[in-house]
Amino acid sequence: MVVLEWSDEFSVGIDLIDKQHKILIRAINLLAMAVEYNSSRELMREIFVTLRDYTDTHFAYEEELFDRFSYPETDKHKAEHRSLLSQVVNLEQRWKTGEAEIGPEVLKFLVNWLRTHILGSDKKYSDFLIRALGHA
Repeated sequence: MVVLEWSDEFSVGIDLIDKQHKILIRAINLLAMAVEYNSSRELMREIFVTLRDYTDTHFAYEEELFDRFSYPETDKHKAEHRSLLSQVVNLEQRWKTGEAEIGPEVLKFLVNWLRTHILGSDKKYSDFLIRALGHA
């Protein structure tokens, strides 16, 4: 099951960030397939942890660029990152204790968050970072 497909509308014009976004989309789709095929909890946990860890790595890369080039919206963007990671960690804890399941609602949340974040906040830094990287 594909719950989110890459399209050019998601491109921020920075190759490495676009590649990272594509990996995040693939990871969400992999998690969706695991849910669809009722995969083992262990497999879903591995996919979820990989998605969480890669998201953290991606956020760290963006934030390093923001800090290096003094992006004016750095604090706001970092706050969005921290909010998502906090929600994901909370979900992971609830899943581990049996209070929550990784299912359609979680997938919908992840898809909506990623789509909204890329098309909103990430697009806002696009021109700024393209100019900054061109002069780095």
